[in-house]
Amino acid sequence: MTATRALTGFEQVLLGLVAARPQSGYDLRKTLTHTPAGVYRPSPGALVPALRRLEQRGLLRVETVTSTGRRTRRVYHLTSTGRAEHLAWVRQPVDPATVAKDLGLHLMRFVMMEHVLPPTETLAFLQTLAGALEHFIAAVERYHLSTPLPGRHPRLALQHGIEVHRASLDWTRETMAILADTAPQDRWLGHHAPNAR
Repeated sequence: MTATRALTGFEQVLLGLVAARPQSGYDLRKTLTHTPAGVYRPSPGALVPALRRLEQRGLLRVETVTSTGRRTRRVYHLTSTGRAEHLAWVRQPVDPATVAKDLGLHLMRFVMMEHVLPPTETLAFLQTLAGALEHFIAAVERYHLSTPLPGRHPRLALQHGIEVHRASLDWTRETMAILADTAPQDRWLGHHAPNAR
């Protein structure tokens, strides 16, 4: 028998969404359509097959729910195996070689850490993310300075990439400071915090 393939990023995101609360396929489709998680939305028609694959692998179980005057709904719950898989994904180390490509998934993992990991682990994750971003930015800056590029546009586009990842690095450092801060106020949200005076 062949080795079980690794889950895709989209499948991992689905596990995380169901870990937060049991959901039907319709609920998940709404989340992927109307929230920032929609950046992980696959091609049309891919959601149900992905849920079936997760169910077949024993990571999700289905509860059939019927409401008065409504259709039957299939509500997905995480199994204990699915919870272990989700936790392993959330804890997965940052790979410096793919940090730029995987940045969106790293941010999604960060979102999902709040209720499943202790703060020390989240801070350690952010520290490794910051280190990987620093390494990536330094490598792109070296390339930018040392490689002749034809015309101005390629160099300007490269500069855009550097600035985007610098912004991500700044966010990572600021977030570490917020999470490590024992003061009750939220410095990141500032006057937008719900309890701000």
